[in-house]
Amino acid sequence: MELKITDEAQAKLKPYFEDSNAVVLLDFDDGVGYRPEEAISCTLNQEFRLLIVRKDSDYHEYNAKLSTVLGDFYYKDYSKSFMDEEMTIAVNSYQQLTLKGKYRGQLTPALNVLDLRNEK
Repeated sequence: MELKITDEAQAKLKPYFEDSNAVVLLDFDDGVGYRPEEAISCTLNQEFRLLIVRKDSDYHEYNAKLSTVLGDFYYKDYSKSFMDEEMTIAVNSYQQLTLKGKYRGQLTPALNVLDLRNEK
């Protein structure tokens, strides 16, 4: 599996990877994983989001990783079935990050970034 990041998206994500105490999670928002007590999504939509957490956080559910030009994105291994073999993070015309698959098309039209590094 491959995750590409366009130059424009790299510019938005680079600061997170420059923090040596941060980890980037490609989270399938299914109510399982980092801080599930806050998962209150009542939607049938399948979507991903990026969670930025501290290295000393408990993110053990994210037991697989995708290596990219920026660094590693950790994800829950079972969420691979909702991914594509070739994915791209890009920036849309609204300056939002998106996650697209080569074969499945739009995986997440607005890939939200939640920076949780300052939370305990």
